[in-house]
Amino acid sequence: MNIKKKIEGHAENVGNMSLQSKFFIFLSVIIVVIIGAMSSQIFESNKVGYYQVKQAAMTGDITVINKPGLYFQLFGDIVTYHVSDIHYFSKRAEEGGTGYDADPITVRFNDGGQAQISGSLKFRLSQVESDQITLHRDFKSFAAVKKDLILQTIVEAMMQTATLMKAEEIYSSRRAEFTALVEEQIRRGIYETLLEEKEITDPEGNRFIDRTVKIKLGENGQPIIRKPSPFSLYKIEILQFVIKEIDFDKTIDELIAKKKEAEQQKIVAKAKAERAKQDAITAKQQGDADVAKARAEYEVKKIKAVTEAEQQRDVARLEAEQAIAEAKAKIARGEAEARVARLKVQAGLSPLEKATIQKETAIGIAAEMAKMKFPEMMILGGNGNNNINPFTAIGLESLLNLQAKIKKEAKE
Repeated sequence: MNIKKKIEGHAENVGNMSLQSKFFIFLSVIIVVIIGAMSSQIFESNKVGYYQVKQAAMTGDITVINKPGLYFQLFGDIVTYHVSDIHYFSKRAEEGGTGYDADPITVRFNDGGQAQISGSLKFRLSQVESDQITLHRDFKSFAAVKKDLILQTIVEAMMQTATLMKAEEIYSSRRAEFTALVEEQIRRGIYETLLEEKEITDPEGNRFIDRTVKIKLGENGQPIIRKPSPFSLYKIEILQFVIKEIDFDKTIDELIAKKKEAEQQKIVAKAKAERAKQDAITAKQQGDADVAKARAEYEVKKIKAVTEAEQQRDVARLEAEQAIAEAKAKIARGEAEARVARLKVQAGLSPLEKATIQKETAIGIAAEMAKMKFPEMMILGGNGNNNINPFTAIGLESLLNLQAKIKKEAKE
């Protein structure tokens, strides 16, 4: 009986121990499940390229985790920020980003023209813990930083810069300046401006008031900052700012197209005028060349004529001298024959023989002189340097008269 009771008691103890073991096992499982479920609130991990702001669960203290790796969260609130990122503003989704925050920025220039500007801004947040905490307290999340800080600063700087220029200037020559001024005002702040008015006259003679907005400078020559930039306040660094496209409205496009066409026509007209000027110069030079050529030809002809005249003069002079010489020779022969006849007469010729000899002598001289040919025209010098003796001409004239008289008597 006692043995039976002992056996029953032992079995009861074993049953009690099994129930306790099961309870402890169940409790352990529950604890493990709870710990597993709450592990995301106990541990947290930070990745490279990000930093996290932690607010303690019990005390509410804020700390920043900049290093990558695992750390104790201990049920604290965690907000993750990108160290650097790109904000896109474009009408094309494929260029980055979608939705309202990524739309192109619309601006109005000081001539009333409008444009939609597409581009991007790459930025980097401060790595100083105090700046990170200040940024977190003011904006609460990275999405709010991009929407309410980055985007709004870009929009304000771009709209302010647009008032400094005309749409046509941006299109033609000041686009780089526009981009630089936008970036400066994003980084430093919005500049103070002033309005200048002056009367100008266009090429057609029309007068109008030209209003120009300029940046106001301080005594140090630097722009006066009217409103400091949040980028400067929160130590946000601009890594890259790009304006990819400026899409002007239809009115500005048409105006620019017309002015472009006018400029092209002006260039063509200028080129034609320059060509006409060159043609005129060429024609004048050709005319001068023709005149010079004609003058040269005239001088050649003149020299040739003078030379020919001098040649004719020299020939005539030589012919005259030759004729005189021949005449003198014939006269000398006649005189010689006459002398012979006289000698014969003196030697005892009869009066009849004497008369016959004189007659034949005169006839012979006359016949010989009649045969002589003298130049009918004489050129005595052409340039004032002749050596003709005037008595030569007189003698030649006497001979010519004598020849003419003899010819006349012979005919009779």
